[in-house]
Amino acid sequence: MSYDTMVEQIKAVPPECLVEIENYIQFVLYRYSQTSKANKAKNLSKHFGSITFNKDALVIQKEIRNEWN
Repeated sequence: MSYDTMVEQIKAVPPECLVEIENYIQFVLYRYSQTSKANKAKNLSKHFGSITFNKDALVIQKEIRNEWN
């Protein structure tokens, strides 16, 4: 749907209904902002960095535990 079509439909709505349309548009924008924040938050390596392991993680953990032996 294009903006022009939507504007024409909104112009045809009685003035009493404009408050409901405004509330719905605000709800849609809020929901969009929440989902876009959730999608951005999935990849935390950008904020905390990421580590690439050359070995198996369990081998590294065993080496750390045996560090003082």
